[in-house]
Amino acid sequence: MKKSTISISKASASVTPSSTAAGRGKSLGGINFPLLFGRSNYMWMLIGLALIVVGNVLMIGKEDIYSFTKITLAPIIIMAGFLVEIYAIMHRPASRS
Repeated sequence: MKKSTISISKASASVTPSSTAAGRGKSLGGINFPLLFGRSNYMWMLIGLALIVVGNVLMIGKEDIYSFTKITLAPIIIMAGFLVEIYAIMHRPASRS
């Protein structure tokens, strides 16, 4: 049986950085990687994450497991957090001219 070998060579490819929305982006080794979302999107994501964390904290505890806070309020806050996350992902920030 013949042993087969595969040789892989790296071809040098020139990548020119494309223009990003509003000049945002990270540079790594001369290659420009644009950010996926705008600053307002990331702020909405943090707000949504905070709502989800607050809702989960409200559910913590062993006493009185059938309280209004644990059964009704906490799930509503968590769902609100997920809705904010969806908004943060889908929202397209206004383009700067």
